[in-house]
Amino acid sequence: MFFVKLLVVVGGLVFLGILFVRRLFLVVEENKMQAKLEKEVAKEQKSDKEDDDEPVKDTKKPPKKSGNIRNLFKKGEVNFSRKDYEAAEKCFVQVLAIDETHLDANLQLGLTYLKQGNYSKAEFFFHKLVNLKKDPVHYSNLGLALYNQGRLLEAAEAYENALSLDDNRAGRFASLAQVYRELNNEEKALANFEKASRKSPRNTDYLWALIEYYQKLGRQEDLERAAKRLLELDPYNKEAKKLLRA
Repeated sequence: MFFVKLLVVVGGLVFLGILFVRRLFLVVEENKMQAKLEKEVAKEQKSDKEDDDEPVKDTKKPPKKSGNIRNLFKKGEVNFSRKDYEAAEKCFVQVLAIDETHLDANLQLGLTYLKQGNYSKAEFFFHKLVNLKKDPVHYSNLGLALYNQGRLLEAAEAYENALSLDDNRAGRFASLAQVYRELNNEEKALANFEKASRKSPRNTDYLWALIEYYQKLGRQEDLERAAKRLLELDPYNKEAKKLLRA
């Protein structure tokens, strides 16, 4: 009987021991699982923080340079047309700060300085232009800037270069003729006034310039022909009539 009781007690202790061990195992496994979950959560939080720290890309594209140039240049043209040369100058300078080889901005800035009477600055930009592009307009403007500074030989060279590229404009011949007039080169002055008059036969200023030289050089037949042409354009011109009666 005692032995049976002993077995019952021992059996009970063994059962309790098994329960304790199983409970302990469950606790350990639960702690492991909790630690694993915490590790996963920490990992996710770190990943989220890294994503938050990553700079957000600006989807708004910066304005294109070409757009800025176009707007500034148009604004400069408007100011130039309004004779607000100071405001026009600022606009064209801003264009060149973005693109220093912008041909139209260089041209307009040179013309702006001509209008302001700043001939040395105008010369700088027209010199720059002829180096960027061999264009008769650029050479003509360079000639004007040089002429206004009294640098007649350089002005004559600039006008000659313009005419070598385009000899269809009477005004260029007349400008060159005026330079040679002031250089006291009568032969070249006359030759270029004649070319100007052929290009623009109704221009009375050119005809009067021809008459001046024909008188000076004693070319009576040429003088009378020029006087008759003047009377065709201006029948009541008394000075032209006097020339024919002389």
